[in-house]
Amino acid sequence: MQEKKIKFTDVLFVGLAFFASYFGAGNLIFPPMLGLQSGSNWLSGMIGMLASGVGLPILAIIVLGMCGSVQKISDHVNKKFYTVMIGAIMILCCCVSIPRTAAVGIEMGLQGIWPGAPYLIFVILYFVIAFLFAKDRGTALDKVGKILTPIMTIILFILVVKGAVSPIGTPGAASVDNAFVNSFLGGYSTGDVLVSFLAAGVFFDSIKRKGYEGEAFRKAHVRACLIAAVCLAIVYGGLLYMGACVSTEYTPDSISNANLLLSIIRSSGGQIAIYGLCLSVVLACLTTAISQITAVADFYETATHGKLSYKVLVMIVPIVTTIVASFGLDTIVSLTSPWFSFFYPITLVMTILGIFEKKIPNDGAFKGAVYFTVIYAVLDLPHEYGFGFLDPVLNHIPLYGLGFGWIVPAIVGFIVGLIAWKGKGRTET
Repeated sequence: MQEKKIKFTDVLFVGLAFFASYFGAGNLIFPPMLGLQSGSNWLSGMIGMLASGVGLPILAIIVLGMCGSVQKISDHVNKKFYTVMIGAIMILCCCVSIPRTAAVGIEMGLQGIWPGAPYLIFVILYFVIAFLFAKDRGTALDKVGKILTPIMTIILFILVVKGAVSPIGTPGAASVDNAFVNSFLGGYSTGDVLVSFLAAGVFFDSIKRKGYEGEAFRKAHVRACLIAAVCLAIVYGGLLYMGACVSTEYTPDSISNANLLLSIIRSSGGQIAIYGLCLSVVLACLTTAISQITAVADFYETATHGKLSYKVLVMIVPIVTTIVASFGLDTIVSLTSPWFSFFYPITLVMTILGIFEKKIPNDGAFKGAVYFTVIYAVLDLPHEYGFGFLDPVLNHIPLYGLGFGWIVPAIVGFIVGLIAWKGKGRTET
């Protein structure tokens, strides 16, 4: 069978859809603050942020594509591990991530242009639009990639290029000791690797529906990932530099993330630029919501073996998220957001295992690395909720203070599992 020739437009629109899925409103806000903190060390800060904020999520989706799916990695741990882990993350999306896109999109985006916009009415309208884009699984990402994302990308590129070419100031002294480490941790804490795991199936399905299989799929997939990476790098890098250029005017303690971004854009392009920014915020939130609604509906259709169809689920999810978004979102976020910190180390460990999946001799290594990481994440969860009674113990774990306390438990678990499972073989995927 002859390999299908890859069309650039196919790869471009899928790559833009990938970019939109990662790029939510939060991702629009954090780079300027990292730039403000980096000051004259902005280049070091930029490299750190791009390494973790772009490199890790894109690496994860490439690895998952090479392995075939998230489940092919998780089956080495336990046959039910995929359903339990991804199912729990999908519930969190419905309770936090998707409703938060509506809140941010309306409060920072729409109400930035129209302060008197009625919140509840526009929450409902927001999710009606999200449903209309997501209702057809086969074309959901195509619609995002061909319609919404190009508009958002063009606006963002104009804002970023204008700010980079005509900077509004000169970078001052850094307010952090190590700009690279600070920005790396800032990019790391966005948790975008979770998006790779959440939406992997939808990403891959969007490519396969265009007729790409086998080697053609792998080539198209990698090229789409590279397009997403380039778009993320340009926007993140430009926004970070713009933040660095006002480091003589503001300090990190004197201004919030959102106000910093608004101030930079207003100084760079005036009120017209503010309108462009607000529109970008709405589109960034909406595209993220669409991709996550699609991923949730797709997952639970498979998990229920078709008892709940995609068409039913894609209606239920927006209704649930509308109800959640209409209540006190701040309370819900404070109660559930720590669980994203719980799952993030696990997904990173699975990504690393996926890179070496063919070389790891037995399933024990997978089991040990993941289970030890789960134990670490459980012990760290009280700290994420503000209860530090286990901190005296956890502080003895190397790299814990930097947010990488999971690394040593994962390595120890890998070695223990590898030895304990010696000679027992591995699950073939």
